[in-house]
Amino acid sequence: MAVFMKLARIIGDLDDEFYRDERQRDVWNEASAVGFQLAQWAALVGGAVLPWLAGRAGAQIAIGVLALWFLISMAVIMYARARDVDVYATAKTWTPRVFVACLVYLAGIVGIYAQLSTPLDQDPATWAGAVVGGLVGGGTAVALIAWYRHRQRRRWAEEDARDLADR
Repeated sequence: MAVFMKLARIIGDLDDEFYRDERQRDVWNEASAVGFQLAQWAALVGGAVLPWLAGRAGAQIAIGVLALWFLISMAVIMYARARDVDVYATAKTWTPRVFVACLVYLAGIVGIYAQLSTPLDQDPATWAGAVVGGLVGGGTAVALIAWYRHRQRRRWAEEDARDLADR
């Protein structure tokens, strides 16, 4: 994690004198958040539209776009967690915005699948693998959501205990 944090400081140029002024840093952080979200939505929409508009080549490019979209999102979350900020502890997870993002992402995945596979020519073992993979992936997602919620409740309980102890 130390290497990741060092790289993040270098990439973000976080030791620059610019960040010493609090207001300037706050405004820049807000502007960066807007820019990050804009880039995320552009990548997400691009990854969803490419397979449908550009066929097989678009689907292959979309794989890279969506993979990069995912990796950058995870890097942001990892950085925040390394600084003791858990976005899932305080943010609502299923807002209309998140729901739309999931639908756009799924449109991209379906487009990639439709362009790069031959669904009707696949043998039963492939379909069985897809079903098992879906069940394992879905089960993993449910387990991770339960883990995050448990972790959130535990953190809240610890904060409540600290608040009571301070009184």
